[in-house]
Amino acid sequence: MIGTRRFATTASVVLVLATAASVAASFDVVKGEAAVVLDDLAQLATGLFATGCCWWTARRATGPDRRWRYAMGLGMAGWSTGQALWTWYQLVERRAVPSPSPADAGYLSIVPCAFVALLVIGNFRRSESPDALLDRRSRSARLVLLLDGLIVVGSLFVLTWTTSLGGLVAAGNPSTAAFLVAIAYPVTDLALLVIVVVLSADRKVVLRPQLRLLGLGLVCLAASDFAFAYLVSIQAPEVPPLANAGFVVGPALIALAALAPPPGALAGSTRNRRSWQWAYLLMPYVPLLVSTVLVLRRTLIGDLRPLDGVEIACGFTVFVAVILRQLVTLVDNTKLVLLLRDSERTLTHQAHHDPLTGLANRAVFERRLDDALTEHHRDGTPFGLLFVDLDDFKAVNDASGHAHGDAMLEQVAQRLRQCVRDTDVVARLGGDEFGVLVQGVEEPEQVAFRILDTLGEEISASVGVVICANHDPEATAQSVLKRADKAMYEAKRDGGRGLVIHP
Repeated sequence: MIGTRRFATTASVVLVLATAASVAASFDVVKGEAAVVLDDLAQLATGLFATGCCWWTARRATGPDRRWRYAMGLGMAGWSTGQALWTWYQLVERRAVPSPSPADAGYLSIVPCAFVALLVIGNFRRSESPDALLDRRSRSARLVLLLDGLIVVGSLFVLTWTTSLGGLVAAGNPSTAAFLVAIAYPVTDLALLVIVVVLSADRKVVLRPQLRLLGLGLVCLAASDFAFAYLVSIQAPEVPPLANAGFVVGPALIALAALAPPPGALAGSTRNRRSWQWAYLLMPYVPLLVSTVLVLRRTLIGDLRPLDGVEIACGFTVFVAVILRQLVTLVDNTKLVLLLRDSERTLTHQAHHDPLTGLANRAVFERRLDDALTEHHRDGTPFGLLFVDLDDFKAVNDASGHAHGDAMLEQVAQRLRQCVRDTDVVARLGGDEFGVLVQGVEEPEQVAFRILDTLGEEISASVGVVICANHDPEATAQSVLKRADKAMYEAKRDGGRGLVIHP
């Protein structure tokens, strides 16, 4: 593992060198036997480089971050061994590589190691996430992941069967062992790609930068495997270096996955995260689109043979998977909209109500008081404002604890509601202070007497009352509140458990 700046420089150099080697061998910059030598040695060099990077960085890592590096290092060592044998056959013995051969065993050894590495990365997950609503793994979410994997596997298998495997089966030339080796490459590649797709959907995976680079490396290896299988199916006389580009770039990306800084150092912007989310949403349909384009191309150029049973079965399976995915996604989106509406209602209620008592909060109370004053100035509608404060509430908290005090506040709130109409407003203004707004009542002090009677002997309270019956153009919400507050303190000075009406 290296720092972010050094990683950026290293990544640029490695990718430029790997790309340059493939370009030089593929586009006659280096010709003839020299191109073959450059191509084989570039594959071997990047494979050994990936092996060294995985094992070197594993010594400095801990836990799952170490285990996946050791597993991938072992896989790349086996792959590099296979490439070394291939190079020996071509450059030293100067003969065609037999199929199957020990080189195939080396190449395919990367599959179980990559599987273990991906499994370790997938199990190293965050325990909590700020996106709890979106990260919740319901049955439908798991079903979508399964359908995505089925779409990817089915589409790529149709593509592989149409371009290579079907031809091998129809020709009937290869031996059983050669056929099994030939299909082992695309089938195992498909399995690994599906695992990468599924893990990419889980935002709780900690090692996301490593997962992305490792996944891209496996994609490059798979692309060249598919190209190689296609060339074998058409009995091409040789494998052009361009088809091997994935064997050069793929190990280079795996090496960069091992060298990548810790996830925190590569925390992307919101825009980058959105781009990756869009890429994941479209990922299942990319191989489907490629398969469709291939069929259309065959149709346009007239190279359309009757579909065999495998193509029909896979095509129908993919079609059904796409329909089911859309239906599940539609149901999920509907559920999400309902959850968001419930959340909005909950947030709206929390913004307007006291969390302990459920009464209106001070902001709502002052707004309703402004409305009452507006009607009073316009139509002369009378209203009364009651300011209720519990006596010696601090002593109750100190003697019995805050839990008992909270229970008393909830009890007071319940009794206050019982003393007013549904159209009246009862609010907790703060601490042990409550406000009551009654409109259209000629004698609001009667409500105050009813409140004192309802609270009874066990709860002592002082009540300040302001009656707004006569037109007063200078009255404001704040002035009325101050008058009620002043009347309440006068009631406290008189010994509490009583009320004072402010003129």
